Amino acid sequence: MYSIDFVLEHSVLFNIITDDTGLPISLDPARNAASLCAAMPDLRGQYKTTPSLLSSLPTLSSLASMLSQTASAFVLLSTAVAAFQTCVVPFGGPGVDDSDAVRALLSNCSSDSEIVFSSCTTYNISTPIDFGNLSDVTISILGNLDLPTSIPYVQSLVNATAKQRLSWFTIAGTDVVLQGNQNPTEGFIYPHGEQWWIAAQYVTPLGGLPLRPHGFSINVNRTTIRYMKVSKPIAWNFALSGSDYVVHDNWIDASYDLNTPNVFPFNTDGYDVKGPNFTFYNNHVFNGDDCIAVNNGAHDVYITDMVCEGGHGISLSGTDNISNITFNNITSRNSLYATRFKSSLDSQGNVSDVHWQNIYVLNATFPVFATSVYFDQNTNRGKTPGAYPANSTATFISNFSWVNVSGTINDMYPGDGSCTTDPCWYHVANATNTAGVTLQLLNGTASGVHLENINLMPIDGKGVSNTYCDPDSFVDGTTDLGIVCANGPYQVL
Repeated sequence: MYSIDFVLEHSVLFNIITDDTGLPISLDPARNAASLCAAMPDLRGQYKTTPSLLSSLPTLSSLASMLSQTASAFVLLSTAVAAFQTCVVPFGGPGVDDSDAVRALLSNCSSDSEIVFSSCTTYNISTPIDFGNLSDVTISILGNLDLPTSIPYVQSLVNATAKQRLSWFTIAGTDVVLQGNQNPTEGFIYPHGEQWWIAAQYVTPLGGLPLRPHGFSINVNRTTIRYMKVSKPIAWNFALSGSDYVVHDNWIDASYDLNTPNVFPFNTDGYDVKGPNFTFYNNHVFNGDDCIAVNNGAHDVYITDMVCEGGHGISLSGTDNISNITFNNITSRNSLYATRFKSSLDSQGNVSDVHWQNIYVLNATFPVFATSVYFDQNTNRGKTPGAYPANSTATFISNFSWVNVSGTINDMYPGDGSCTTDPCWYHVANATNTAGVTLQLLNGTASGVHLENINLMPIDGKGVSNTYCDPDSFVDGTTDLGIVCANGPYQVL
């Protein structure tokens, strides 16, 4: 085994480890990460090199000649050309807060840098990290990040903030890459949220413990988020603002036992999106709230090839200034909602050009759902969902479509563990337990809505899919709606 430094003008650009044949071990995807960690314990959490085998290389061209012999080495050449500095976070050892080491790096590594959490290492991130304003920086989480296990300790940190809102990781700037490890056995973030979910069932009012932190707050222009893995978040995961995002191949696991509704991961939103030009693909979320929620200020958002389990579906959640949103090729499993638009009662604004297409539904209580009278059980306790004055207002929606939605309705065990009030916050008066299409919109608040090729049936095979719809909701009538707008069995126009 050899350690090789690649140098340019006597500066180490990067270091790789090779086996006895010269093959770069760190680039060989067939190798097991655990074996590599066991073979090189001295590399855990530190940047260590042995005497260089190539320090006499006089030019970058000779380096290029050598690296071009293998495809994996060519990747290293690209890294060399970029000439970023690499800032490896040192591992402090058991009981040491490694957040301090990250903060110490930032004074020199906030631009043109890669900040690396080393493979084969589990760091203790015992206090929140604000990365500040970054420019052209990659944050590589190759090892694991272990967050505090003490609920009172974390609550004390949240309580100490001005508005009792705290994100564990805060990132701002331009041209930032946040990436995990493509190896499925490394690169995890462990917030230890399951103990919070368990404790919440013994606290009133129900709905999650107070003083919960958020995961990531990211406000960046030109961003890539990829290969991230979050296991058992406490609550909210990624709050994304700024512009020009590409988010792909990430995994959020707030999975829970569907047969134990008392232990529920409240408010474990996967992604909350605000801003223009977002692209999502190949992401997987198992949670207890919105898989993804597109919020006010979002424009030109494309979300495709996504799996959502256990939560409240792919949602457009806002009241104004939202347009050109497409949800495509989404698989929904065991969720309260599969597709959802929600805006609050007495809101004012406009939302336009929103499309759900090619949606595959397995066991959703509400597969197609739109409401302009969203009821938040935390702020409306004691009130009845769906009860509102005749002069109420709502967001106006235009050019909405649902095309190619197929699958099954959860008519056997409808609802989920988020219901903590009676009647439940998601109760819709006069809707049946086989409501495949629910359009709960105030009078005169919609136009250009269209549904096409909706094929839904109760999961037990009994009965038919039903529709909940009021023709007075649509200022342009229902001729182009595509379905019969009435409370009753689903019918195509």
